[in-house]
Amino acid sequence: MRKKVYGLILCIILLLAFPLSTYAANQIDSIDIQAIIYEDGSMHITQNWEGSFDEGTENYIPMNAPDYLTISELTVSDQNGSYDTVPDWNIDWSFEEKAGKCGIHVTDSGYEICFGISKYGHNRYSAQYKLDNAVGGYTDKDGVNFRFVNDRMNTTPTDVTVRIHLADGTPITDETADVWCFGFEGNIEFVDGGILAYTTAPLTAENYVTVLFSLNKGILSPSRQEGGSFEEVRAKAFEGSDYDNIGDSGEEVSTFTALMVTLLSIGLPIALIIWIHKLKKKMAQKKRQRFSKRFGYFRDIPNEGRLSATYALGRMFDVCEDGAILATGILRLIQLGCLSPVETQDVGFMGKTKETVSLRLMGSHHQQMNEYDEYLYTVLESAAGSDATLQVKELERFANRNDTLLRAYIEKHDSAGRTYLSQKHCLKRWNVPVKLTDLTPSGEQELGELMGLKRYLEDFSLVAERSVKEMPIWQELMSYAMLFGIADQVAEQMKALYPELSSELTDYNQNMVTAYSYHFLLYSNMKKAEEQREQEKRSSGGGGFASLGGGGGSIGGGSGGGTR
Repeated sequence: MRKKVYGLILCIILLLAFPLSTYAANQIDSIDIQAIIYEDGSMHITQNWEGSFDEGTENYIPMNAPDYLTISELTVSDQNGSYDTVPDWNIDWSFEEKAGKCGIHVTDSGYEICFGISKYGHNRYSAQYKLDNAVGGYTDKDGVNFRFVNDRMNTTPTDVTVRIHLADGTPITDETADVWCFGFEGNIEFVDGGILAYTTAPLTAENYVTVLFSLNKGILSPSRQEGGSFEEVRAKAFEGSDYDNIGDSGEEVSTFTALMVTLLSIGLPIALIIWIHKLKKKMAQKKRQRFSKRFGYFRDIPNEGRLSATYALGRMFDVCEDGAILATGILRLIQLGCLSPVETQDVGFMGKTKETVSLRLMGSHHQQMNEYDEYLYTVLESAAGSDATLQVKELERFANRNDTLLRAYIEKHDSAGRTYLSQKHCLKRWNVPVKLTDLTPSGEQELGELMGLKRYLEDFSLVAERSVKEMPIWQELMSYAMLFGIADQVAEQMKALYPELSSELTDYNQNMVTAYSYHFLLYSNMKKAEEQREQEKRSSGGGGFASLGGGGGSIGGGSGGGTR
């Protein structure tokens, strides 16, 4: 019964959030868009579509075009050659009449760019056209809010990339421009003297790709001059987005209305996207588990003892968490005697005592420390007060104000690990995210050792074959267990299996808890500072992740499109 209910709920979500595609057999794998902006504000656009097209007669792109956004110079080609551009497109033409042709179909809200499917199967299309007066001149900036990919497409693309450059080669940078994007899961960045927006998840019928950008005065001389400010354009686009609110609409909306609108327009699609992501993550995890079982247990230190390589590879395949290397670094400093946990009791309200554990700086032991130890100890040294003791409040303030120092330590390990993996030729290509199929035989061996050790530690009480005397590396193994986030579990198994290690393991466990607590304190405050800076940067136009909502007032694309 429960399965039926869940199935019904899923069907409702699918019906509400994603209208059924008329031509479900068609699939657009990618849309790559290049936009070149000229001095007068006109824009030359190239849309490259690739996918499988097995039904229908044409592809079409509805354009929500005000009178000033005139189109010209339309050309289309596919892998077999150029198309003929016809003056009056008729959507009722047959497949054969549309084959090898393209044209403009005028609609009530603007026009549609149309071109024949021409041949069923896997196709690559390139549609090029020029739009006059795309970028406008405003009192404070020059810019445009432009929709490059429509919502409600009946054949949605899996991947979308938008690249924007200036025709004269003038670089578009963070110093001369501001950028934002709306309607999809992805990012927008300044790359190679231009603007790059790209999706990180397949588009659904509810998604769209809208880019808002402004340029400092003097870079362009737009033919279209507007009386208002670009700030007004930005305020309109920000409505319904998760960027900072600009201005106030002046309308009061009830909590219930806001909740229902959010649920129906945003909540359901997001819920389905989350469900799909969880499903994909679960499938990827099962693949990793099968991979791990194929390699079996690994009972020694992996990756030639390069902890950085284990961390970098573990991050790529979700074996360890971001920043976990910070916990092992603190633990190592405790083991080296550079840090010493100090228990104190504070008398609080009504005479209640509260036990806290601080970390006292005991001095560097250079002869035993590596470069990572030296760096982390120096960072912690700068965080301590005159008493050379790391207090909770001190560390919170320090991590919030000096998050870049902590991130540099984490990236130092990650960079060294990636260098090792590169030298060992472990990956065929450095995709994000990395897949098991990207591994070379050498990479499979390195990952097999890592996952094999984790399995060995998880099942330690079942498969341990060594006596205490044969385990001089047990502390190193525990450091790896901490990197994998299973140290407490492994410590308990070791205690049960080797009672004679109980005292040492108890001390180690206390140090581990202290190290992890301080790692959590530093990492959580570091992340808070990073997220705050990222939000400030993206809201002010410095690039960053896209907003799923917002983008209102855009020109260019409209709604619908795909194949018919």
